[in-house]
Amino acid sequence: MSTSTPTRPRPAGPHSPAGAGAAARGPRSGRPWLLMAPALVVLLLMTVFPAVYLLRASFRDENLLGGRTDWVGLENYAFVLTDPVARQSLLTTLAFVAVSVALQVGLGMLLAMPLAARTRANTVGTLLLLVPFAITPAVSGLVFRELLNPNYGWVNHYLGIGTEWLAQPVTAWVALVGLEVWAWTPFVVLILIAGRQAVPSEPLEAAALDGAGRWQTFRHVVLPQLMPFLAIAVVLRTIQAFKTFDSFKILTNGGPGEATEIVNLGIHRVALQSFRIGAASAAAILLLIVLSLLVPAMLRVIGRYARPEEA
Repeated sequence: MSTSTPTRPRPAGPHSPAGAGAAARGPRSGRPWLLMAPALVVLLLMTVFPAVYLLRASFRDENLLGGRTDWVGLENYAFVLTDPVARQSLLTTLAFVAVSVALQVGLGMLLAMPLAARTRANTVGTLLLLVPFAITPAVSGLVFRELLNPNYGWVNHYLGIGTEWLAQPVTAWVALVGLEVWAWTPFVVLILIAGRQAVPSEPLEAAALDGAGRWQTFRHVVLPQLMPFLAIAVVLRTIQAFKTFDSFKILTNGGPGEATEIVNLGIHRVALQSFRIGAASAAAILLLIVLSLLVPAMLRVIGRYARPEEA
């Protein structure tokens, strides 16, 4: 009976896997930070530094024209919260976001269901939906303004009317919401098409065998599967709708009167017309707080629908 001599573990050399890992963790440990440095510099310059300046300016009597700046504490926030025009612009913004997002989601659902079938015609239709993404919001606003021109605009010409769309509050809101719906409904459609195509065929076949109609199949089979995609679309569109500025500035500039004055227009007006950077910064910080409270709540809704078994 022979006895085998136990082998002693060999020390990890530089060419062994363990040695190579140690060498990679040694002198090369700073390489990831070096590779990320350009992106981190851009992030600091474009987001962190402006945010710090915005927060600092909101507590000071900053003026765009220069001069002495004094620490005023919460006076800028008190001015924004007590100003009736600022409160009205916030309510106007909330109404615009609610109406435009609801219309986009509703129309997006109506368009996504027939376009979800994998056919050549639907492929062409889906490609056409990308057209609004190729047009910047400012250009879209300029085109809509010419289409709604009461003298030579196509809208009045083909409808046979002489309405001054942007001179009346109701029609101005119709134009603004219509532009927003035209520009962003395709975004919702593409998300919902992806969700509809991800629905497995087995539940649909089982519903057909049970004699369920189209509406019953959609309500009890398709819609629950679409809820995570629908929630994502609502959250993304809500955030983007709060940032809307171009179309309001170009079409109405807050008019007629103050009927279409939203928060972003008010911030622009206070900062670049009244030159009160401190008050404008306070308004921007308050808007950021509103979004910071709204988005996590909506994300919790997404989590609930994405994991229905935990609800």
